[in-house]
Amino acid sequence: MRIVAKKLAGWARKNWLLLVTTTAYALLAAVSFSEAKRALIIGTSTFASVAVILVTVFVFIGLFQVWVRDEFILKHLGEESGIWGMFIGAALGTAMVGPLVGIFPLLKMLLNKGTRLGVVVAIVSTWAIKVPMIPLELSFFGWKFTVVRQLLLFVSAFVMAPVIELLVGKRKFFIEDQEDGVR
Repeated sequence: MRIVAKKLAGWARKNWLLLVTTTAYALLAAVSFSEAKRALIIGTSTFASVAVILVTVFVFIGLFQVWVRDEFILKHLGEESGIWGMFIGAALGTAMVGPLVGIFPLLKMLLNKGTRLGVVVAIVSTWAIKVPMIPLELSFFGWKFTVVRQLLLFVSAFVMAPVIELLVGKRKFFIEDQEDGVR
C-alpha cells in the first residue's frame, strides 16, 4: 500500500497542473454543468488548434533537419557568416508567418545545427514584420508610418543581434547547457 501511495504522490507532483485543471473543471461542473461543458469545448478546441500547429512545425523541422546539411547552415548562418548571415536571418524572420509558438522549436534546431546566436536574434527581431499585413497597415496608418515602422524593425535586428551575442556569449553556451542536461 505504501508503494502505491508513493508512486501516486510522485505522479501527482509531476502532473500537478493536470490535477488542478481537472479539479477546477469538476468544481465548475458541480456548480454549473453548462458552463463546465462550454469551458471544456473551448479548451479542447484550443488544444486541438495548437496541436495541429505544433505537429506541422515538428514535421517541417524534421524535414529541414534531413534535407539541409549542417555544412550549409555553418557556411551561411554560422559563426563566420558575419553581417551576411544576419541579413539572411533577418530576411528569414521577415518571410516567416504563423504563431510565435511555432518559431521556437525551429530556432532551437538552427542553434543545434550551428547557427550563430546573432542570426537567431535577427530572425526573432524581424519575425514581427508581417509582409501580408503591410497593405492593411498602409490603409490604417499611411505609407510614412508603415515604412518607418518596418525599417526600424528590420534595422533593430542588426543592433540587437551583436548586443545579445556580447551579453550572452557565443553559441557554444547553448551546447554546453544541453550537454549538462540544462534546458
